[in-house]
Amino acid sequence: MVKKLLNFTKIEHTAFSLPLILAGAWMGAGNQWPAVRTLLLIILAAIGARLFGMSFNRIFDRHIDALNPRTAGRELPSGAMDVMTAMTVALSGLALYLGACIALGRWCVVLSPLPLVPLLTYSLLKRFTPLCHFGIGLCLALAPLGAFVAAAGHPRFTPTVLLFSGFVFFWLSGADIIYALMDMESDRRTGVHSIPAKLGAARAQGVSALAHLLALVCMLWLMGNGAGTAAGAAFAVTVLFFFMMYLPFIPVPKRFFPISTLAGIAGAVTALLV
Repeated sequence: MVKKLLNFTKIEHTAFSLPLILAGAWMGAGNQWPAVRTLLLIILAAIGARLFGMSFNRIFDRHIDALNPRTAGRELPSGAMDVMTAMTVALSGLALYLGACIALGRWCVVLSPLPLVPLLTYSLLKRFTPLCHFGIGLCLALAPLGAFVAAAGHPRFTPTVLLFSGFVFFWLSGADIIYALMDMESDRRTGVHSIPAKLGAARAQGVSALAHLLALVCMLWLMGNGAGTAAGAAFAVTVLFFFMMYLPFIPVPKRFFPISTLAGIAGAVTALLV
């Protein structure tokens, strides 16, 4: 049962979003690490939010997933897990997220509903618009902003964290377009909206490349003129991983994971070193 739950939630993927969240916390604390208690609560909030969002994504998409050979073996469409269990996981994640927000202070409580809306609804966008990829980008772009508020104790965002959030938004949105290349033909058959299904593989990758160019512009703007050698080296690694996402001899699953993930991590490291 434990293995089934881990496969269902892909909780291990939270580890790859942690550098983005920790970068937001670092900025919120004034370019230093906040207290250990605050960091732990931020991590718990991130885990809870992911459980909530991923579980509802799987619940909402179970019938669509059953029609796609790549996803038909997932726990809900295959019958390995029932909807009630999935709902229990989602609500447990919600409780963990809200509990951590309460412990983090007033502003986190006041703002806590805002990330829940895109987390709950982003998977529904594919039923209406090929711009659905930007919904998941928004979900993760809010994470460093939330960590900033938790560490700073207020929502007076600095230009640096806003630019970093922009980097995250464009990076993940572009990466999700690449991820959707795997389901292009299935999406066309089943009426699922995606940029690859709408535009085809070549033009979709053009849109993804534009999003990634904007991500790099955000990072360059964040770095300004004061970035040292270490930050410059980290940015060069970031650019390398972005470039690798478009190499045709690399299979699409590898281009999304781990290459796109490593691009995001390298971007977070760049921000930490500025």
